[in-house]
Amino acid sequence: MKKHKLEFSIATLFLIFVTCLMWENLVLINKYFPIGLVLLGAIILAYLVSPLGNNNSKENTSEKYAPKYFAQAIISSLIGMCLIIGLAVVLNKNNFSKTFDLTSNKINSLTPESVKVLTSLSKPVEIICVPSSNLSENYCDSNIDLLSLYMKTSPQIINVGQLSLTDKAMVQKIQPSGFSRLVLMSGNNKSEIDGVITESRLTNAIINLVKFKKVVYFLSGSGEPSVNPDNSGRSYSDIVSVLQAKSYDVKEWNIKQGNLPQEAKVLIAGDNNLVYGEEVQNILRNFIGFGGSLILLVNPYREQGLEKLYAELNLKLDPILLTLNTSTPIGQQLVKQNFSRPPVLASNFNPDSPITKVFADVYGAQAIMPLDGGRPISILANENSTGKVLINATNLLSAYSAAPITIAPEVRNKIDLMAPFRLSPDVNFDANKIWTIGVSLDISGASNLAVEKILNKETDPVKDKAQVVVFGFSILGPYARDNPISENLLPITVAHLYQDQELVSIPPRDFTPKQFNMSLYPGRWLPFFAGILPVFTAISGLFIWFKRRSA
Repeated sequence: MKKHKLEFSIATLFLIFVTCLMWENLVLINKYFPIGLVLLGAIILAYLVSPLGNNNSKENTSEKYAPKYFAQAIISSLIGMCLIIGLAVVLNKNNFSKTFDLTSNKINSLTPESVKVLTSLSKPVEIICVPSSNLSENYCDSNIDLLSLYMKTSPQIINVGQLSLTDKAMVQKIQPSGFSRLVLMSGNNKSEIDGVITESRLTNAIINLVKFKKVVYFLSGSGEPSVNPDNSGRSYSDIVSVLQAKSYDVKEWNIKQGNLPQEAKVLIAGDNNLVYGEEVQNILRNFIGFGGSLILLVNPYREQGLEKLYAELNLKLDPILLTLNTSTPIGQQLVKQNFSRPPVLASNFNPDSPITKVFADVYGAQAIMPLDGGRPISILANENSTGKVLINATNLLSAYSAAPITIAPEVRNKIDLMAPFRLSPDVNFDANKIWTIGVSLDISGASNLAVEKILNKETDPVKDKAQVVVFGFSILGPYARDNPISENLLPITVAHLYQDQELVSIPPRDFTPKQFNMSLYPGRWLPFFAGILPVFTAISGLFIWFKRRSA
């Protein structure tokens, strides 16, 4: 080895160089394998440089290399390799630095909080990416680097990849609530993260997925539809089946049981035949005060009885019943179908809301959704009378081509819903008016709405929040099963409200690779890599060979 120290030195440096470039692949063989290769190379170099093993006999003196040219060859090799390494870093800093994380904002390594969660996983977590409706956005590709870090940290994280929307069996199994999201599955539990994926959101989603079972509560005891199948035609059973297919548990909660458990996250209330009293309003206010997410469904043919709660939320159900405007062309077309109750048409799905954006993407913002009547909702203000609760209201959907009917509460409550009936619209109504029939509320200072004292009241105003969604119509009715939007509206709303708890706080970081983009001018780099670099390497090798022969 000493006799051919130049060859062995260059080969050893090349081994170390290749090991550094292929570090990520070598660690898959064994965690310590690349470290061992680098140490082996260092030991060989130390041995070649040291005087150990030198043969000072006269007969071998002529075989020694001239120290001058040996030093030149070694220095030339080192400079050349440093240039190549530097060029590799410049051209693709992100990939080269994944092992050592040379990036300024540490985009190639996870925080200790995430590492602790991932290393403690005891069961696999599958991650499926649902692409954007606009395939040019490359939604799944933008998250691949972050997912790779999670897979590298824990073997329990399995990236299934992008969901093929043409694979009907897989779509049926996953049942995503929309486009542009990650679906996380572990055992019989499932969760979704939509929009921009951050380390904090993904880590918290994994914690919630493996530690908590998501439960959706349905309020009962005031003539609400049952969660079990029945013959009345007013049952949530189809919606319950969709929720269960999405890995939610569904439970009924009778008003006689009082306040819901503190761990309750989502409650669906309303579509009630009997007027809610003070007791129910207090239950709902306490639920919101503890940070719960509430969905209120209005039976337009009955008084709901939540006037005080709506006043606290700065909403008002108008004393109007919306029905079909038979003077419009679409109204005349629908009335020929001889409905027992003419439907009101909902549309104008808000593309900026996570709830109705799904429908706007799939069916279009102006998609038609026939409803069995509706109650318009007025948004009064963004702050309650005490100034302790801040409310940000968002319109979700509206009714158009609607004919309003002003009706007294006592008359409304006496309508026989089991018999066909027609009501006469108000005269001289504005046929072009748009009526809000779906509202989403983001509430800050939610604990101030609670009637009872909250022992562990949230002191951080950023976390003292709740959400309320009000639909001014029944999800059930004679048109619901014929309308896919009706069937999916409640599950998609639940998926939005059932956001994972922020159990780990991780500062946001930009995981977008900051690297030189060769794809802009690939032709300019071809002569360098295919011509100049190989020729330069060959000339350098010949130069060293001639120098060695003349030594």
